[in-house]
Amino acid sequence: MINNHASSPSVSYNPFDTVSLFKWGILTFTLIWTIFNLHESMLENVAHDALPYMDDYVSKFVSEGRWVNFALFDLLRLTPAVIAGTLCNVFIFIFGYQVAIGVRQDRWLACCFALLVINVPYFTMLFKWPMTLIPGTLMLALFSCIKDRYSRPVILLTSGILLFATYPAFYFLMPLLFIRQLNEENFRSLLQFLGFWIAGYVLGYAVANLSVYAYTLLQNGTGHFIEFVSWRKSTPSTDISGIIANIAKSAGNFERNARYLAELSPLFYIPVAVTLVWALKNHLKYTLVALLVVFSIYASVIPLGVKVPLRSGVTLPLGMAMLVLLVPRFWWRALLLVTLFIPFAWQMHQYNYGYNEKRILFAEMITEHDSHNYLQQPQQFKQIIISVDETKTSAYFYRLTGSDAFKNLSNLRLHYIKPYLYQYGWHDSDIVVKDVPRAQVRGEATVEKQADKLFVSID
Repeated sequence: MINNHASSPSVSYNPFDTVSLFKWGILTFTLIWTIFNLHESMLENVAHDALPYMDDYVSKFVSEGRWVNFALFDLLRLTPAVIAGTLCNVFIFIFGYQVAIGVRQDRWLACCFALLVINVPYFTMLFKWPMTLIPGTLMLALFSCIKDRYSRPVILLTSGILLFATYPAFYFLMPLLFIRQLNEENFRSLLQFLGFWIAGYVLGYAVANLSVYAYTLLQNGTGHFIEFVSWRKSTPSTDISGIIANIAKSAGNFERNARYLAELSPLFYIPVAVTLVWALKNHLKYTLVALLVVFSIYASVIPLGVKVPLRSGVTLPLGMAMLVLLVPRFWWRALLLVTLFIPFAWQMHQYNYGYNEKRILFAEMITEHDSHNYLQQPQQFKQIIISVDETKTSAYFYRLTGSDAFKNLSNLRLHYIKPYLYQYGWHDSDIVVKDVPRAQVRGEATVEKQADKLFVSID
């Protein structure tokens, strides 16, 4: 059992004693770094296929089955990026706060934990599509606030339907809302919970598929279920060897996730590893639930062999973070908070710094000789034609940034050239990118107006 009163060193009436000073220091440290990271995360343009840059959501819907996003497309795409990103982070903060307060009635701990959750680097990756993530993050916040008003089966089945219709990876976080109660109940109750959790997953996936089938049947006269896009690299299991291959693929996805979190230094996770050993001995059910959450998303894709992108791997960092709420002593808890917050926040900063740097460098190059700001005046032109040597220009930016993003030649066109123009109101149908060989690329661009066409040459 988790004793809310076992953390006596963290509870003090003297605001100037050592523990209180450390508490204020930790909260201030995490808050300042979080504000810096959030500011940095919203400095540059959203992702190339964010909702404002899409003419419709049909292709996304039929390949993902997210019918709530599909229904709200026209409303969501009008939301300014900064407002959308702010809403997503507020909702994630609410979710983190409610998870923490459900385990320990400690508002300081709940605030610190929520700030830790915001700094999970995978959330900042997801929020490059901020309009798309508003419904999913709102659902997380909503279910975290109403979890005690309804039965667990109702919450799990309803959240399965709604989260698979918004962002399915979030569904695997739902057990965290009930982890304290599950820790205090018997294993039979835990197995019943797992049964409803799995049922919610199946129901959510089934409803998503049925929504796609119904839509395609009405639109085309022939219905079909969700058809994954090629980058998800789906390899459905048809026999034992297929299952084994998909287990290996999921294990590889998990390993990539773990290596990414440990890029600053694996040593930061030593306190978590030690705590995990202690937790398995003293709070087995709590720890099992946390571990089930960690591995759930990777296990769920084994039948279909779908790739789990790095940004969807939110279960691992949140599973580790749950150990912060379990330990009984303030100093131990503070150590876990700090040693998790630093690598999480650092990775969030590194990701946003790299994301911004590449776009800033491209913008500086393409606008340097645009003295009349033609690139920002699409209403004057019927078409913009960009000539670029994609191979040499990608190599040029790779030398500048060292980013592997430029090893994929199509990224220059799809992730940098077109999104830069989208943000000023250019439509995809008005943008022509021509791959023209150059003897060399110096990183300079010329902009020339010819009647109702704008010509850009990147040399």
